[in-house]
Amino acid sequence: MTSKNKQTFVSWTRLMKSFRYASEGIKHTWANEQNFRIHSILGAIVLIASQLLQVTVFEQALLILVIGGVLGLELINTALERCVDMITKEYAIEAKVIKDVAAGAVMVFSITAVLVGITIFLPRILSLLF
Repeated sequence: MTSKNKQTFVSWTRLMKSFRYASEGIKHTWANEQNFRIHSILGAIVLIASQLLQVTVFEQALLILVIGGVLGLELINTALERCVDMITKEYAIEAKVIKDVAAGAVMVFSITAVLVGITIFLPRILSLLF
C-alpha cells in the first residue's frame, strides 16, 4: 500500500515551527498567568535547593517530574480557560465548572508535588538542624 502523502518521515521545518509555537504558548502563559510564574520560580528554587542539599539523582529526577507536571497542567489549564472564554462571553455555570475543575487538577498535582518535596527535603533539613 503506498501513501498518497509524499511528505518525508521527519520535516525539520515543521518540527522547528512546532517548537516555536510551543515556545510562544509558554511565553504567553508566563506573561499572563501569575500562578505559572509562581510555580516556575518555586520549581527553580526547589532544584537549586536539591543541589545544595545533595539530593540523590533519583530524587532530583522525581522533583523534575513533579515540577514539570505542575507546569504542564498550568499550561493545559490556561488553554482550557481560553477555550471556554472563546466559546462563551456570558456567565454560564457549565463554563465555571470547567474552569474550576481544570484549576482543581492543578491544585491536586501541586499538593502532590509539595508532599514529594516534603518527603525528600524534610529529613535533610531536620538533620541539619539537629
